[in-house]
Amino acid sequence: MLVAALLILAGCAPRPLLERAIRARGGPLTGLVSRTEARVYVGAPGTWQSTHALLVPDRYAWKIVTTADPLYHLFDGATARSFVGTAEVSSDASPRAPLRSHARWTAAVNLDALRAPGVAIAPLPVADLPAGVHEGLLAIFPDGTGYRLGFDDHTLLVWAQGFLDFSPFGKGDVTARFGNHRRAGRLLLPFATSYFLGATAIVDEKVLAVCVDPPGLTPASFGDPAKLPDCP
Repeated sequence: MLVAALLILAGCAPRPLLERAIRARGGPLTGLVSRTEARVYVGAPGTWQSTHALLVPDRYAWKIVTTADPLYHLFDGATARSFVGTAEVSSDASPRAPLRSHARWTAAVNLDALRAPGVAIAPLPVADLPAGVHEGLLAIFPDGTGYRLGFDDHTLLVWAQGFLDFSPFGKGDVTARFGNHRRAGRLLLPFATSYFLGATAIVDEKVLAVCVDPPGLTPASFGDPAKLPDCP
């Protein structure tokens, strides 16, 4: 009942903060490929290099560099698939596939997917805002999944909370802090992110390179590793 009430309330609310945040970072974002370096503290501790890709509304890809063939996790909007090199090793079309949570999280924190019909937006009460957050919003997707997003006094995203599934290492509500906002083409994007599961630090991630709306990124990129563009 609480989720239903929030959906009704938020669905009637104006969206000035979301629109201001998209303008503040430089405008809409359709697709993104980023190359990152992550210091991982749980599961497989160490320093890892990855490539992440997003295509609005919910396509997502994650390539992990290893000493052998790279690992790919691709979500095409319906099915999550994993590959070692170009060989498919698993496929999961269930609504509980862990990669779906990463796709939804990535879509939420990149904002544009929140404009979709059926996504309800409501302001966060000032009392609920953590230190360093000037204003915030609650976004609820049609399936009831919610994300809390916080923005600084320049309306740049600096904080987020929502569900992420890192199975088999853990899952639950994750808090992220975003910083070091820098220009990437026409956009102003965070180049550093720290993730926490409760009070436990999970990952400190820094962006090495960003390619905004690369022409080689298409829906086909999320079903075949060979079609996933890199960001040099």
